[in-house]
Amino acid sequence: MSLIVLSIPLFFVLMGAEWVAGRLLGRRVFRGPDVFANLSLGAAQTVFGVVAGGLLAGAYVALYSVRLFEVPAASPWAWGLLLLGTDFCYYWFHRVSHRTHLGWIAHAPHHQSEDFNLSVALRQGPVQPFFSRAFYLPLALLGFPPAMFATAVALNTLYQFWVHTELIDKLGPLEWVLVTPSHHRVHHACNGRYLDKNHGAMLILWDRLFGTFEPERGPVTYGTVEPVRTFNPLLAAWRPFQEAVSLVRRTPRFQDKLRFWFMPPEWQPPGVESPHAEVPPRRPRFDVSPPRRVVLYLASVGVLTLGVTVFFLFRGAALSVPLKLAFTAWFLASLGGLGGVLEGRRWAWWVEAPRLALVPLAVLSL
Repeated sequence: MSLIVLSIPLFFVLMGAEWVAGRLLGRRVFRGPDVFANLSLGAAQTVFGVVAGGLLAGAYVALYSVRLFEVPAASPWAWGLLLLGTDFCYYWFHRVSHRTHLGWIAHAPHHQSEDFNLSVALRQGPVQPFFSRAFYLPLALLGFPPAMFATAVALNTLYQFWVHTELIDKLGPLEWVLVTPSHHRVHHACNGRYLDKNHGAMLILWDRLFGTFEPERGPVTYGTVEPVRTFNPLLAAWRPFQEAVSLVRRTPRFQDKLRFWFMPPEWQPPGVESPHAEVPPRRPRFDVSPPRRVVLYLASVGVLTLGVTVFFLFRGAALSVPLKLAFTAWFLASLGGLGGVLEGRRWAWWVEAPRLALVPLAVLSL
């Protein structure tokens, strides 16, 4: 995780470069409300990872204690095998997360943005690691040390950042081997033949091998089949759970209620009518236009909140569990309050006032 946290300044530098390149090309790359939601959801997953770090690492460490082989951490071939194995495990996690309700509700927030730029790379489902980490456990049994594994996962994640852009065209022969921006634009599309394709992280070879590859040909519509229609990160993260629970409640038979979680997102339980509409190639995007005073408030208070959060991420491992939980509650209030202010909800100011009053206490406790 430290590699990801240490890379945060680089993320912002590259997003700035993408914004400048877009301006030079006469293209609007970023929309403020969408960037706010993307960064907030990315911070949420990182905060949850710090709070639940021991739990997430525990299963890997436990299996490593009964490993089948001794893998030398200083060996170049071992690193090569681990990077290949990590990418292979990620492919299957990613594919399953698109083809089961259980995986999709954790992964869906990453796909909700109707834009495609580098800030979307940071948009993540807050609870996704609780689902994804299970797919890497075979690497522990094979004997790859936990610290070595954590580094490989971080490198795999960092690679995925640069492929979230519309400003890089196809890259010739590299398209046959590596995941490129063109491949990943297809993955984030929700229209036509593009849906649920190109699941690889670093290598596109897995998709070619297992039949999930689709080249980019024609217009791409970004987002989810059912658009989330909110920039409030707390509501966006909750929406997939809400929709899934609603469907399960309306499902008549108990066996279908259980079956639901392991079926594809488009599967409808018998007796429940909830048709999925065909997504048009150029679907209008959801947007809001907050007043200038709201923009100034979000810019200043949002930067303050981000600063406190980054400070927490660097200090998180040394904090007690009660302090971690208290900060998480404050952080969740931040997501809901700022998202509500952005969308003009009156209740949001009742959240923001006490939250801001607690900022000095939050900083002192860290």
